[in-house]
Amino acid sequence: MVSVPKDELKRKGFHLLSLIYAFGYWHLAKSTVIWGLAIAVTAVALLEILRFNVSACNEFFCKNFKGFYREEEAKKISGLIGTLSGALITILIFPNKYMVMGSFLYLAFGDSAAALIGRTFGRHKIFSGKSLEGSIACFAACLAAGLFLFNWKFALAGAAIATVVEAVPWPINDNFWMQILNAGLLTLLGTVIIWAI
Repeated sequence: MVSVPKDELKRKGFHLLSLIYAFGYWHLAKSTVIWGLAIAVTAVALLEILRFNVSACNEFFCKNFKGFYREEEAKKISGLIGTLSGALITILIFPNKYMVMGSFLYLAFGDSAAALIGRTFGRHKIFSGKSLEGSIACFAACLAAGLFLFNWKFALAGAAIATVVEAVPWPINDNFWMQILNAGLLTLLGTVIIWAI
């Protein structure tokens, strides 16, 4: 019987908390979300500085938040700062609410599905440790999320784009790049394909 790695399940469950700022972005004033994310990025950055300068603090976080922190993050910046700062930059750069929201949903659901399915069932590696199974799961999750925002043609194209963006190995945290690139590529796609439902 195949089981989902417990640490990955915890991490991706935590990943879904990004829906908090996505929900806020959809329902609150843009300036409120920008300030909220700026404060969150600052708080996490200060915590990371503390973690790297006080070994007992780093040990505490790595031990008590095992699963949220990957082993390699014990000595480098956690993915949380990439997720939050990527969201902040995405909101600041792109004006279309639907494209930004699409990029947030692709990260929350697509990236999570890719990791959970890929790490559990991934047998056919495509590159950089990514699997065909994970990419198919990413595509399906992004398509389902996209159908809440876009017409089916745009949702299909957007899911394909998000799947490629998720599968490419990035030099910096993929949670940072996924939101920015997906919002940018969806914005470009919107110039050639009608996206409204």
